Amino acid sequence: MAFQEFNDTGYWGKPTATIDWCEKNYEVNYYVAEMWNTISNLMMIIPPLWGIWDMKKQKFAQRFFFCYSFILVVGFGSLAFHMTLLYEMQLFDELPMVWGTCYCVYCLSIVKHDMKSKIIPNKLLLLTLIIISIGFAIIYLAWPQPLLQHFCYGILVAISLAQEIKLILEFKCAVCKRMFIVAIALYLFGFFLWNIDNILCKNITILREHIPMFLQPFTQMHAWWHIFAGYGVYIQVLFCIHSTYDYHKKYKHSSVLLPEHMYFSIRWQKTTKSDCCSSAVNDLGQSTFHLSSALL
Repeated sequence: MAFQEFNDTGYWGKPTATIDWCEKNYEVNYYVAEMWNTISNLMMIIPPLWGIWDMKKQKFAQRFFFCYSFILVVGFGSLAFHMTLLYEMQLFDELPMVWGTCYCVYCLSIVKHDMKSKIIPNKLLLLTLIIISIGFAIIYLAWPQPLLQHFCYGILVAISLAQEIKLILEFKCAVCKRMFIVAIALYLFGFFLWNIDNILCKNITILREHIPMFLQPFTQMHAWWHIFAGYGVYIQVLFCIHSTYDYHKKYKHSSVLLPEHMYFSIRWQKTTKSDCCSSAVNDLGQSTFHLSSALL
């Protein structure tokens, strides 16, 4: 999207990023280029911080620390990008998005691997993803076209979703299915708003001029993308944790991992196998309830 002609220059000077979004620059604060696009990144900072603390407390595998860490890095990168609109901060946002999704693909591929083993599993895929991450970074630095980043990131997201669907079909886990439905619904709704922000920017800008100022933040579609997509990605990490430990039931014979606190936590609970995964049939009404609750 081209830079908006009506935007002013603030503390960080003229934007050098290859993208500017629909929020009017420096409208709220002289030191923050896009206020609402900036603070909305708290959804990709606070939850993963909680997730890191929670996984340490519950002694989950170290791999999940890096899952949360990548979300956290993207959150800080996106915050810095929208606060400054500088090219360097744009890279801080966009490169970790691709790297983190590569790591997610890897984690989903090793769900069945023995977590107590010191052998690095699926080394060929890991090497391939490292090469892809480095190769993308080199190409993107040489050819900084936003569509390239969008395409690579989108392909990796599609691969991770396909992996999750495969795990659901294989494990026949009702909890996995519910978590996947909630996560994908949140993410796709956020992606829908992201497109609205891009396609209908002029219309949204005109709308903001005719509504009270206190309502204008609610029209920041890119900020809503941060919130919904960040929430969805966070739940996908919980999905990976649950599917991993559900497969390795030997670690907890009489307990299962179930989501709590509006899918912000996942806890060991005493229950029967039929209450969680295995051959239990997932009730559509229950899935709808969880989805509706998450969107409130």
